[in-house]
Amino acid sequence: MKLSIKSIEAVKASDKRQEYPDHLIKGLRLIVQPSGIKSFQLRYKFAGKSKRLTLGRWDRGLSLAAARDKAREELIKLENGYDPLHEKQQVIAANIDRTTNSTIGAAMQRYEVEKLDKLRSGDNAKSFLREFKAEYSHLELVNFSKDMFRKMLREIVKQGHSVKANRVYTHVRTFMNWAEAEDLIEYNHLSKVKKPVEEVSRDRFLSDSEIRLFWQATAADLEPWGHLYRLLLLTGQRLNECARMTEEEMLSPDHWHLSADRVKNKKQHDVFLPKQAKAIVFRYDRIANNKGLIFTTNGSSFLRSFDKPTKRLRARMNELAGRELKHFTPHDLRRTCETGLAMLGTPQPIIDRITNHITGRGMARVYNMHDYRAEKTAALRQWADHVEGLVS
Repeated sequence: MKLSIKSIEAVKASDKRQEYPDHLIKGLRLIVQPSGIKSFQLRYKFAGKSKRLTLGRWDRGLSLAAARDKAREELIKLENGYDPLHEKQQVIAANIDRTTNSTIGAAMQRYEVEKLDKLRSGDNAKSFLREFKAEYSHLELVNFSKDMFRKMLREIVKQGHSVKANRVYTHVRTFMNWAEAEDLIEYNHLSKVKKPVEEVSRDRFLSDSEIRLFWQATAADLEPWGHLYRLLLLTGQRLNECARMTEEEMLSPDHWHLSADRVKNKKQHDVFLPKQAKAIVFRYDRIANNKGLIFTTNGSSFLRSFDKPTKRLRARMNELAGRELKHFTPHDLRRTCETGLAMLGTPQPIIDRITNHITGRGMARVYNMHDYRAEKTAALRQWADHVEGLVS
């Protein structure tokens, strides 16, 4: 049978595989499967071995003329010393590799291992990237469009999390910059997307009446969240520094030492705990664990996600107050401590030493290694006694 449009359309499937050679292109054949599928195949020899290269299917739009053109192209490759089948297999393998390794999920796995796991702020970055990774894990990086990005950010803002939207914005763009540097994408197409919300510098701190509500509200969710939040208020330390506190860092019952790799400014830091804070650290009802974790929910890992417990805390405070209080975050507890220390007459340099803000200028930062233990201890004791007096 000579291959033509009419003859190909007319040929019927049988219970056996059928082959019809083309009379114009040597090696080109029409294959008719028992299922009725018709496809074009090129047979040739390379390095003494017989090879078969499928060119495409009739029912998927490959015409006889197009099949002959493709066969001619492959035969030219063969004349030039290339194996057409090997080339096709290489292209398929490259496409599979590109598709699987260029998905957001696969790239994010690399990003976490190669970048985030080496940063002190890595867990914080992962928390902001978690929803992005979960929702778009199987999507190729290049297919995550600017419109998708804007929509995702708008949804976060609609939920009342404007600051979170800005953090997600920053971390996703940083991730895409990394992907560009690693040649996973040609360029970061999200670089021109604008930040969803313009932030205003925060000045929120809890008033004395709000501190009373806070203390009552934390009592309902004491282990471990209430204890953690109370420690933040009493010491003015950063959330992640407190949440990752361990027994090993307690050099004595009242001396908490944080090494340089544990703090934001890379300066080792010593906190001298008042009795109220010591009672939290050495509480009898702490969740048991063999890793020395001061705060944990499962006995095996640090506390990581703070959104839900913070929402519960705010909701209980609103309920106790009988009205909607001004929004606050765990970081505002740090500001409340600083404000309270100032109100009680603590000099600003001592407040900065307590909260581990960079203080002093020039060579003073290098040579003044005095730990101000007495001053810091007295200031935090006075603040803790003040809080205790408010909530008693």
